[in-house]
Amino acid sequence: MTNYPQNIYEKLTKREIEISILISEGYNTKEIALKLGIKSNTVSTLKKLIFLKMGIHSDIALYKALKE
Repeated sequence: MTNYPQNIYEKLTKREIEISILISEGYNTKEIALKLGIKSNTVSTLKKLIFLKMGIHSDIALYKALKE
C-alpha cells in the first residue's frame, strides 16, 4: 500500500484539485483545458505540480490515490 497523506488534498490548490478529479475521470489535457477555460500548457504544468506534490508519476497512480 502506498503511503499517501491522510488527506491528499491538503497539499493541493483548488485548481489542482479540480484538475486531479478531471484526470481521474478520464479527461485528457486538452479536454481539461477546454472544460476549465485555460491553456493546455497550464494544465500540463499543474499536472506536473500535482504529481510532484503527491509523489506520483502517472495518471493511473493519481486515480488510485483519489480512490483510496
